[in-house]
Amino acid sequence: MMEQPAIANREGAAPALPLRSRGFVFRLYTSNPFYFISADLVFIGLRSSFDTRGKDFETWALMLGLALYILLLASTACYLIRRGQVWDDTRGILLVVVMMFLAMSISFDATLTRSPRLGSACFLGGWLFAVVVSEALLRGIRLRLPFWFRLPYHLILVLFFIYPLLLTPYLSMPDSQTLQWGLFGFSTAAGLLFLSLLPAIRRGSGYVSENGSPWPWPLYPWVLYGLLAFAVVGRAYYLCISFHFVPRTHQEATNSIFAPYFLVPFLFALGILWLEAGLVRRRGWMIQSALFVPLGLVVLASVGHRPDPICQRFLRDFTVGLVGTPLYLTALSALLFYGWAIYRGVSTAWAGCVGTLLVLSVIGPGSLDLGQLVSPRLSPVLAITFVSAVYAWRRRTSWASLCAALAGVAVCSILTHSELPIPRFVVVAHLLLASCLVIGAIYRDWLGQTLQDLGAFGFFVAGLAALNLGPGILPGGLGPFLPLYELAIVGLALSYGYLLENRWHLAAGGAVGLCWLGSEGSHFYLKLKRVVAGLDQILAGLCFFLLAIYISSLKLSRKKRAIDSVGSQDF
Repeated sequence: MMEQPAIANREGAAPALPLRSRGFVFRLYTSNPFYFISADLVFIGLRSSFDTRGKDFETWALMLGLALYILLLASTACYLIRRGQVWDDTRGILLVVVMMFLAMSISFDATLTRSPRLGSACFLGGWLFAVVVSEALLRGIRLRLPFWFRLPYHLILVLFFIYPLLLTPYLSMPDSQTLQWGLFGFSTAAGLLFLSLLPAIRRGSGYVSENGSPWPWPLYPWVLYGLLAFAVVGRAYYLCISFHFVPRTHQEATNSIFAPYFLVPFLFALGILWLEAGLVRRRGWMIQSALFVPLGLVVLASVGHRPDPICQRFLRDFTVGLVGTPLYLTALSALLFYGWAIYRGVSTAWAGCVGTLLVLSVIGPGSLDLGQLVSPRLSPVLAITFVSAVYAWRRRTSWASLCAALAGVAVCSILTHSELPIPRFVVVAHLLLASCLVIGAIYRDWLGQTLQDLGAFGFFVAGLAALNLGPGILPGGLGPFLPLYELAIVGLALSYGYLLENRWHLAAGGAVGLCWLGSEGSHFYLKLKRVVAGLDQILAGLCFFLLAIYISSLKLSRKKRAIDSVGSQDF
């Protein structure tokens, strides 16, 4: 279908745009992305125009150019609000101003490495300039940013501008462990500073309800901190590139000690903030998604270990210094995260705690990734048993009880030595059967009923195994007790089925009992046959005698019915 031609209005104005074009222009008009495009082009132009590697004039020229452009943006925001309350465009300008502050904080890395005094002056001057402009801009547009939001913002500015200065004394020593740990510590410091947002989160949306703008919660002010969090990730990587001077070939120009596990502490902090936000707003989907953050970080800590010597050397120092690989330490940190969630009343965090302990049971302090698993270790399995037992005691749920029982069985399996007279799998199988019976008797939900039925199947299998495989798997000293074991199986199955009114247990007990009687009867028959040679013929004769008696009884009853029928006719 062809588009309709544009129609001029009666005042002789320009023709109206087609509907499709009007929609695109309206979206472009509303979002107004040209401030972002302008900032990007200006920053690229200034960086490409001035060489900041220790040259005073060009360094100050870049500093002045960035400052003037930021002041231009801030003035534009004040003008738009004071004259027309244009909040849509002002929101974009404020984000661009913060982006330019962050761009200023990374623009003088080369200056700091070549000329520490000049670079320190640029970083300190940039930080003071960012503080002054931020406060003046908030006052100029009359935008209220409460204290518990403003304090983390200024602390993050300090991190971006002042943290590189702390690394300056060690820049000439790329092999220094202090420098390398300082590069790793940037994301950890960022995570601690972001946690200062917890008081603001716990105050809820009413904390910024009257902020002087039409911006709704949570877009204001959380878009700002989302931008800062994204910048922390980029800065953590770029810091290792610009401040760690190690020999690199042209192909290894971007190689550094940076690896994905550098971001784990910072992302843990973001997970805590997300969890707290879900608890405050009572959003179940936020709480549940936050509980998946530690599991994702465990996977993140196990990937990205490059084979280049720079990365591997720091990884060895990390493992030796902290007595564990990033994967192992991340799993331990996940336990703390779930412990905090349990303390805050998140019931489903117990499952995450058990899952993390399960991961810890098969990874050790030397495991670099999930492919380097070890034999199940006792201490995490004991912890699973304890955690599951506590949860089962508090919640009275069949699932938690089953988890505690399985963990206890795993502990017994680990502690069972090969020197025992009974094989390990026999002990484990009987413990599992006992767990099914006890939990099935306590809980009457569908899981409890399922465990009861599994217990009946376990009785049946145990009885048949004792009848057929018992002499082969048990040592000679325990052979005489096998009939007692079989009788115990029958008695327990029948008693359990009678008390709990479970027909499957009655059927299992009856079947095992009949099998036992058949087996014992056959053994007795073979022994008796050794004494009575014609026992087969005698029994066959008795069987035929019984058949004859049966036929005679049929005839007798038939004749009796005939006499009774004749007598009734005479009457």
